[in-house]
Amino acid sequence: MIKEFIIKNLLSIHSGGVGGKIWASLQIAAVPAVGFTISERLFGWYIESYVFIWMLGFALIADLIIGIWKHMKTGSFSPKMMIMGFCQKIGLVILVYFLTEAFIQIISDADLDSVYFKVATKLMIFIYPAGNALVNVGIITNGKFPPLGFLTKFEKFNKTLDVNVFKQKDDENKDTDNTPAE
Repeated sequence: MIKEFIIKNLLSIHSGGVGGKIWASLQIAAVPAVGFTISERLFGWYIESYVFIWMLGFALIADLIIGIWKHMKTGSFSPKMMIMGFCQKIGLVILVYFLTEAFIQIISDADLDSVYFKVATKLMIFIYPAGNALVNVGIITNGKFPPLGFLTKFEKFNKTLDVNVFKQKDDENKDTDNTPAE
């Protein structure tokens, strides 16, 4: 199909009239231009977001591995449920990621400050697989690791979408030498 398109237009350029030559030249030039424009946009988006995409991919793989480990430990492992759950999680992450990217684009087009929204949505998307992996680590270690206070911050963020829950509070700064209070 593409080969026929190119041959037809090259023949028009070579042996057609002036109008046919112009039209064939425009067609041959326009098709790659559209393709390059689309690929440039996608490549530019990837370059801008590649660190987050890699971290998200690692979180998904870590969640899968730790989830298998947890289900093997609890005796509830099912390959069918693992595949279905993993596909569902990947599908939801991709869907929500593109929807939030659309929101961010709309907000930035309106000259609104989208930094807070961008951080909150990326945290929300990342916490879905990473938070689940951390909870599963807690189940595997019988609650010894990670600390409950750490997991509580993720839970608060999920309820409020307030990124300030991750800030260290003043009273947490006071005891930095790890000695018990007297």
